[in-house]
Amino acid sequence: MTSELPAGLDVDFELTRFIRRVRARSMRHLGEIHPKLDYGMFTFLLAICDAPDGIRGSELAEELGVHKSTASRAVASLEKLGLLSRLADPDDGRAHLLVLTPSARADLEAYRRKSHERLLAILEDWTPGEVETFARSLTRLNEGAEKLL
Repeated sequence: MTSELPAGLDVDFELTRFIRRVRARSMRHLGEIHPKLDYGMFTFLLAICDAPDGIRGSELAEELGVHKSTASRAVASLEKLGLLSRLADPDDGRAHLLVLTPSARADLEAYRRKSHERLLAILEDWTPGEVETFARSLTRLNEGAEKLL
């Protein structure tokens, strides 16, 4: 492990710059999922989608690092937009699991395919080795960040 980042490379700045670009691009295309979807609700939608068997509201809040009341408001908004539904939790009859509606899941999957195509366009002049190294490094970065949380 190194104690310093490479000279002349501002990794934090470049990550922040890239995240801002991805967020701005995402915001321009959220209407493909629903015309009233905002970026905050989008992050909740992604987390619900990535829990294929459903997720409890309390687990959703914990996963996203937000207060339960924030998660509750986002869930209510997504439900009002018709993007998610609640199912009885088979392990606890008092609880509900949040799942995407079939149409929301299909729209989100289409959005993700288009997003993947846009990323491929960004990387079109990279060699396969560079793409693989980048992907592995990004995975390691995320795994390391999760350990700190």
